Amino acid sequence: MVSDEDFITIEQARAHLGISRRTLERYTAKGRIRRYRRGIRVYYRRDEVEQLAQKLAEYVPDDGESEQP
Repeated sequence: MVSDEDFITIEQARAHLGISRRTLERYTAKGRIRRYRRGIRVYYRRDEVEQLAQKLAEYVPDDGESEQP
């Protein structure tokens, strides 16, 4: 069962990832991370943010590649 503690806000997620709100929106649109709605509020699962943070930390671009995973 998922509890409220398993979810974080947009601001908490982007701060943890070290990315802008717009970049987080792009990652969401591309399916790199899923968002969850409760009424009008949007949240991200803490464990999914952690997984994305790990991927971003391991990312090393090839020559000519500018976009992160």
